[in-house]
Amino acid sequence: MDTKKYIFLGNKLPNLKESILEEKEFLFKRLYEQCSLYKKINLTEEHPKGSSTFMSMGALNLSLAFMLTKQNHYLEDAKKWIFTGVNYSHWGHAHLVDVDLSASWLLFGYALCYDWLKDDLNDNEKKQLKNKLILQGTRMYDFALKTVGEGWSTNYWQNHNWINFTGLAAAGYALKDEYPLANEWIEYSKNNFSKVFSYMPEDGSDYEGVVYWRYGVIWLYIYAHLLKERENIDFFEKSDFLKNTFFYRLYQSTPNLEEIINFGDCHDRRSGHSPAIYFKIASEYNNGYAQNLGKLVVDKFLFREQYESGIKPGILPEAWLELLWFNPKIATSNFNDLPLVKYWKDLGLVVIKNNWKEDGISFSFKCGAPGGKKQWNKSWELDKALGWKTRGLSHQHPDNNSFIIHGHGSFLAVDDGYNRDVKACEHNTILVDNSGYISENQNNIWKETEFNDVGEMKTFINENNFTYAVGESAKSYDKLLQLKEFKRHILNTGERYFYIIDELDSNIPHTYSWLLHSDVKGEFNNNKIEILNGPGSMDIYTFTPTENSKLFYDTYVKAVMTTQEPDKFRETNMKTIKLSNVAPEKSITFINLLDIKNALKDSSLKIAHSHTQNLDTVVIENEDYNEYFYFNRNTNIDIENISTDAKILVLKKTKENLTLLASECTYLEYKNNTLYKGEKTTFTRKVITNEY
Repeated sequence: MDTKKYIFLGNKLPNLKESILEEKEFLFKRLYEQCSLYKKINLTEEHPKGSSTFMSMGALNLSLAFMLTKQNHYLEDAKKWIFTGVNYSHWGHAHLVDVDLSASWLLFGYALCYDWLKDDLNDNEKKQLKNKLILQGTRMYDFALKTVGEGWSTNYWQNHNWINFTGLAAAGYALKDEYPLANEWIEYSKNNFSKVFSYMPEDGSDYEGVVYWRYGVIWLYIYAHLLKERENIDFFEKSDFLKNTFFYRLYQSTPNLEEIINFGDCHDRRSGHSPAIYFKIASEYNNGYAQNLGKLVVDKFLFREQYESGIKPGILPEAWLELLWFNPKIATSNFNDLPLVKYWKDLGLVVIKNNWKEDGISFSFKCGAPGGKKQWNKSWELDKALGWKTRGLSHQHPDNNSFIIHGHGSFLAVDDGYNRDVKACEHNTILVDNSGYISENQNNIWKETEFNDVGEMKTFINENNFTYAVGESAKSYDKLLQLKEFKRHILNTGERYFYIIDELDSNIPHTYSWLLHSDVKGEFNNNKIEILNGPGSMDIYTFTPTENSKLFYDTYVKAVMTTQEPDKFRETNMKTIKLSNVAPEKSITFINLLDIKNALKDSSLKIAHSHTQNLDTVVIENEDYNEYFYFNRNTNIDIENISTDAKILVLKKTKENLTLLASECTYLEYKNNTLYKGEKTTFTRKVITNEY
């Protein structure tokens, strides 16, 4: 029996060999089928004119297959994939050659292969591979030291930091007994990750977006696994980010769980899954939801994601990790047991779902500091104290107070996704004189942003099928606009529709433009705007008191996805709806109701609107209930039987009771009875039963 303790595998190889005969047989099948694909790939004698990350994963899959079977053809193929890369004089192409992603992926993969296959390589092969690891590790380490404070080595919140230092650490462990300086790589990487894990947000949110979560966060798990196996230091136990980040990923799925909600830089809508991460989370935290999603992806989503994904090397080459990290003892949990509403305070992200069915509705709303509150605060602290530049926010978009909607199998309100020249106008937000944030139309617009000039989620309440969130982002906008307030209220009463109320105020008159982007063109019909996209549809009822214009046009975005492949780009053509006030004004209120329904089954809402003396009233009649929405920006609502100084008041009448919801009020009276009196409360909910 092989009792050797291998890097990353520990002493579990015998158990792994047994498991592939039964409970892990389906994942062993994944592994050997993946290895068979490599026989069809012709490796080039020169470094590819693009990423070489796929070569690392190829070598690892083939090496593990050999370790499990001792079949020589796997060893010969593994050596081909290893020594082709070893013979490249440099690792990487076009940008940061030898000192960034391609180099670190290869460094990690080849380091593990060196340890795993050492007894099966001849002396010349061992020497050649060892010397290449020393050379590339030295290049990576020297660059990290040289660029402290101004590069990936101190961009603690960015995927480049995590991947590059994981590669360096793996090489260090593989060489530590043969090359003394490798111990410096280990300790330097360990020091880096002690900061990374302490600086990451406890709620598990990731500002880079789902695609980079899938591409980058896996390396936090890989490093944590590596460190635990090598030194018994357990960041799985210490890091709340690692514990909680699965739920960020889950809730940023569309209701069918196959596509993604694409805030941040997302190359496409299908590059979001990693069963390997899900299985690791399930195993470390007994998380049955992660186990459920991991199995679902392997069973149903795997191949479509691989072939529609714009991310290399993709989901299929993670077969070796899936096999290692899957724990058959973890029982799956049903997603229906999870809440329908979730809030990530650090990122300022709210997700509202109506159920966990494939044809359900998902509404995501975002407003917060660039990179998240913890990164923003800590990076400013570090930069001020050390004179560094730790914020690598090139994947952060100007998307405060924006939203994305998916319903009944279709995207209905979309985001630009991956973009290298980000602008507010490519998000579902509001422009002021067709302008957005300061320093727009470049890769990282946050370099010139002052500490306090950020968005903030001011309010979040979720109680008894009622969700209310308020984002404020006026400070994010160009100072020349003199914008004093941009407050967006999101209100959902447990039904299929969402109220969006926008308050804007400036010292000078402006044309304010309310934007919504979709995959299909909207049409104005019967006093509403309709978006029809297959089975999904959305009716937009706009109740803005001010006279406004409606404009429909295309918004085209083209972006090069990697500097290694400048000829490879992503294109998207969004269909834009733009509502603007006709005459410039200092202050304006937009009131819109978005009704999400099945285009083939559901009828439109029975809805009425009126505006009198600063009071807007929306009435929705339904067989089971009537709902009355009132808004007065001057915070004074007096209607029959009800008096309050709330800005927003909602009444929901059913046969059983009357529910009253009032925002920011100091009093609420009903039929001369005081329901609330006291300090201004964010939101008050009162239920009156029997005779109301």
